[in-house]
Amino acid sequence: MTRILIVDDEEKVRNMYNAMLVNEGFEVLNASDAMQASCILNKETVDIMLLDIKMPRVYGSVFYDIMKVFHKGVKVIVASVYPVEEQKEMVKGAADYYDKSQGLDLLLEKIKVIERSIAPHKSILVIDDEPRIRKIYRHYLQEHGYRIIEAHDGYAGMEVLSKNKDIGLVILDIAMPNQSGFDIHKKIKKEFPSVKVLVASVFNQSYQKLMLPDADEYYDKSEDAGDLVKKIEKLLYAESRA
Repeated sequence: MTRILIVDDEEKVRNMYNAMLVNEGFEVLNASDAMQASCILNKETVDIMLLDIKMPRVYGSVFYDIMKVFHKGVKVIVASVYPVEEQKEMVKGAADYYDKSQGLDLLLEKIKVIERSIAPHKSILVIDDEPRIRKIYRHYLQEHGYRIIEAHDGYAGMEVLSKNKDIGLVILDIAMPNQSGFDIHKKIKKEFPSVKVLVASVFNQSYQKLMLPDADEYYDKSEDAGDLVKKIEKLLYAESRA
């Protein structure tokens, strides 16, 4: 499970972050100052730390310099009322920076980007006969840090799977020439049972579930691309938050 340490002297801020992160399936630890945070880091395994700058006793910028000597593996997101450019001057070399005036959705996305970077690398195979669709998936998902491999039909897709052991998920169209999505899905689950299959089709999700009831997830191509990323994250990273 991905474990996040919140270091902020404001209780309402800690509670707000905590509620959001627990709801997303993360394990959360809390510290109201640098001394508490240091004690936690010495006793617990922490993957990501949300660090405020202006805190009593020891500023976050000072604590960051100290903790990076002893806890180099912890990824730090600076979360402060200061604008991001000022944060970068005060805390150099953090994994990312977050201005508290920005929405929580942005903070969550920054956390998930870092989570993907520290999780075991998994590639995504797109099996779709339409080059335009494959291009859209590739460009959008690469922006979110995923490695994308393409296949124009089921035969090519199965060959790719046999040669790439790091593929964790297949985005599979249903209506394709040569082999239908039904047949490809059966082969994938038989030969590569650990690989997740996300069905992506022009058919609505209810119809997709009727046609392929044992797929891992479903995506209607008319949906927002952000929904696709959320479904992928759920399939690939749910285990790290379980």
